[in-house]
Amino acid sequence: MRLGIIGGGPGGYSLALRASNKGLDVVLFEREEIGGVCLNVGCIPTKALITCARLKDSLKKTKRLGLKVELEKVDWETVQRFKENSRNRIVLGVSKLLKKRGVELIRDEAELRDERTIQAGKKNYDFDRIIIATGSISNPPGFPVPEGIWDSTDALNALKVPRSLLIVGGGAIGLEFGYIYNCFGSEVSILELESEILPGESKGSVLPLRKNLEKKGIRFYLSSFISEIQRKDIFRIIFEQNGKEKQIESEKVLISIGRTPNINAVPKEIITENRRIKVDNKMRTDMENVYAVGDCIGGYLLAHTAYKEAEIALRNILGENIALDERVVPRVVYTNPEFASVGSTEEELKEKGMDFEMASFSFSANPRAIASGETAGSVKILYDEKGNILGGDIIGDESAELITQLCLAMEYGIDIKKLSGLIYPHPSLSEAIKEAASIADGDPVH
Repeated sequence: MRLGIIGGGPGGYSLALRASNKGLDVVLFEREEIGGVCLNVGCIPTKALITCARLKDSLKKTKRLGLKVELEKVDWETVQRFKENSRNRIVLGVSKLLKKRGVELIRDEAELRDERTIQAGKKNYDFDRIIIATGSISNPPGFPVPEGIWDSTDALNALKVPRSLLIVGGGAIGLEFGYIYNCFGSEVSILELESEILPGESKGSVLPLRKNLEKKGIRFYLSSFISEIQRKDIFRIIFEQNGKEKQIESEKVLISIGRTPNINAVPKEIITENRRIKVDNKMRTDMENVYAVGDCIGGYLLAHTAYKEAEIALRNILGENIALDERVVPRVVYTNPEFASVGSTEEELKEKGMDFEMASFSFSANPRAIASGETAGSVKILYDEKGNILGGDIIGDESAELITQLCLAMEYGIDIKKLSGLIYPHPSLSEAIKEAASIADGDPVH
């Protein structure tokens, strides 16, 4: 079988690698860098900067631990070099894998001509099946943007740390950049249109995260609507908050108001809905031989979602019959503390009229967290009367790793009783999950 893939981001390249393993003849079309936004200007380089920021942040607690450590200065150029080396290593690794597995890479603009043909560089390529994986683009702001305003790529590649940084948007990207630049000395302010950060997550759960970031010196302006951004020597942001006009001055401004599916090059023959390619739960479009995966189909615009959608599409192409279960997609914000969630929020369950219970356990009572001096946060689990887990979130150290346990439980039907009955290593942060599950099961230890 001959397979054509438009887009070399997480969905596209992972599908190419899987398909080549299965013996398919694969051609991957990517006009820019392999890895898409995630590997090049998103997930990976951002996490490299966060690693440096967390290390600097951790030095603040050394004195109370009896360790006298002084940071002389930050070598921003070396920090940026570490970020670039991390990115390059992964991109190079993926590129070598594609070549090793015989994937043909066409570095040109690709266009779907019909359900079996892709055109690139004035040449037509014929396929048995085609995958669209064109990713997403940044949402444009609803106000004029003067020259010099940052997008996320500018924030990643800044030549120096600004004295002050105002971030428009309190979602995951805005919070992560806010944390990074706060750690490196910028006065950071974040403006959010909604009444709380991380819109779509449980307000009660994200409140502790915001409070922790405020303690680090980040200022939040919630329920704020920007009317104008002016620029002279510095930027002046004019906005309304609760009906009152306010102003903030900042050396740099980062616009981070989310992303939207990239369907600009999708032909009109492909049905779209709400600016996304419409697919069924098997990842198939309305064209029988054309599938779509990743950000271009909407849903959770996350790399790991694209990986899973790519896997599902390929397995269905090869004759299986499987579908995506979006309930078990984890969502993570890599600040300090981290925030991770899966499944439904309290607000969503209430809106659906579903009865549920909630159990939580604080890391302030977790032995490993106490011994490590990182006690901020908690584990929260939502469940129904039968003990089935409906969702949950974790705020605290290593939340991105811990949330997988709740994902696993939801995916494979591990209920509250079974989760609380597992043997957890002691001392470990994961014991907080056991404690929360034990509370839900009516048999708490602590």
